[in-house]
Amino acid sequence: MQMRCTIHPATAQDVASVMVGHDSWSQDADEGGRNGLDALLEACAMSRQVWTAANAAGDPLAFIGAAPWGEDSGRGRLWFVILAAYNGNDADLKSVMRLTVAEMLQVFGQLENHVSSEKAWALELMRDAGFTVEPAQATTDGGCRHRVWIDADAIGGAYPAA
Repeated sequence: MQMRCTIHPATAQDVASVMVGHDSWSQDADEGGRNGLDALLEACAMSRQVWTAANAAGDPLAFIGAAPWGEDSGRGRLWFVILAAYNGNDADLKSVMRLTVAEMLQVFGQLENHVSSEKAWALELMRDAGFTVEPAQATTDGGCRHRVWIDADAIGGAYPAA
């Protein structure tokens, strides 16, 4: 099966096209008072790598990036934003995740993050991309999160092709 999208390092034009095309992002605030657009811009600014998955017309469908994890420059905090334009193509999304993770593992020795138990689709995506999904741990706000991670050494440079 051939992917119907491409990946490339994110450009300012990619981010700008999302800013212009997604007005609701600039209005809806999260618990911290930030809107989705502010969160995306902050993540892009802090990240060493940001990739864009785009359709044939070049319109962004998703952003995937990794920022250094605190003082540990060898560990990256993986994040991704999937835009509504992606249209739920799971096969393409899995391929995009595998390809971008392989690129990021050339920069970081390990990628990880914490994912809410409520986001079963994200946990499954991470499993399919080769991440270890640890058992859920309770959080201080009453929720549960899983630590998800992938280690470049553990895969021995033989990350599965998309």
